[in-house]
Amino acid sequence: MENQMLGHMVLASGGTGGHVFPARALAAELLDRGYKVTLMTDSRGEVYEKLFPGVSILQVNSASPSVGGLLGKFKAAFKLGIGVLQSLIALRKIKPAAVIGFGGYPSMPPAFAASLLGVPVILHEQNAILGRVNRLLAGRATAIATSFVNTEATERNLVRKMYHTGNPVRKEIRELFGSAYPNIQVAEKFRLLITGGSQGATVLSDVVPEAIAALPTDLQKKLEITQQCRPEDLDRVSRVYENTEVETNLSAFFENMPELLSGCHLAIMRSGASTMAELAVAGRPAILVPYKYAMDNHQERNAQTAVERGAAVLISQDEFTVEKLSEILIDLLSHPEKLKSMAMAVTSCAEINAAGNLADLVEEKAKNGKKASHVDGKVIA
Repeated sequence: MENQMLGHMVLASGGTGGHVFPARALAAELLDRGYKVTLMTDSRGEVYEKLFPGVSILQVNSASPSVGGLLGKFKAAFKLGIGVLQSLIALRKIKPAAVIGFGGYPSMPPAFAASLLGVPVILHEQNAILGRVNRLLAGRATAIATSFVNTEATERNLVRKMYHTGNPVRKEIRELFGSAYPNIQVAEKFRLLITGGSQGATVLSDVVPEAIAALPTDLQKKLEITQQCRPEDLDRVSRVYENTEVETNLSAFFENMPELLSGCHLAIMRSGASTMAELAVAGRPAILVPYKYAMDNHQERNAQTAVERGAAVLISQDEFTVEKLSEILIDLLSHPEKLKSMAMAVTSCAEINAAGNLADLVEEKAKNGKKASHVDGKVIA
């Protein structure tokens, strides 16, 4: 079926991987269904061309009023206003069936412009609490797709708009679902994966190597560590590991995350929305260290479901010390049955068909406008 026969969908996203990755997964799903897809984003559009094959990319003005003080707020408001005008012109030409916003300020101009034109607006919220931009747009939205079953919203009318779809993950991660947890008893090495999100996390570089160095030598010899570090942290992290018995693979960025996730026995990570979704789909246990400055403490909220189900261990950043981490690692390494149990529990948190669920919701709202049709938060085709 030709794309023109089904229509044109516009995705509004940009900024961090937490916003971009689910947009990328939805774009692939909509393309497979025969839709034409355009991504409207900010000046970083060229960066996304490889991530969104087959998708047209339009850049519009955007800025965050959270930086630069009072002058920064005025500048941001001006740029956002220009972005809305640019979006109005573009959307009148495109005539999309729906606009899907993924949060972050790059999504605001297209989503706001769509609401002015009467185009159905579907927001996707990755975290367990509505983000700032999605809160601002929620009143104008036709529907709000949520990654977590219990997503916090203070206004009852917003809760009525919510549909639990899950958080879409890229195809390469989705293909890991159902893969067997690596057998610790027969493995030559215990593989530990440490990442701090797209930008890395200095606190992991500060604490993890020293905690590994504090482990008994016999445990160190069993470890194979893959760790992402900020570029400026690589040398000092390497020096700490040189005085241990562990095998290491250090880098500022890893291209083969699906492979690394599949092979690891335990991950130490932040608890951003995309990280939580990928861990659940891959079925890998984790020690989670939420970013303490995340807005509304949403990373800790993201981790709660996994922790409550026994799928992860949570350590707040203030309590993430060498002594605390060493104690937990010794316990888990000495009791591999706990890790296997955690791996089984984390899979129960996965929403494997999140991209399909979100695409179903988009199609429904594109066809029916603001009419709602859902049962218990599940979309009905």
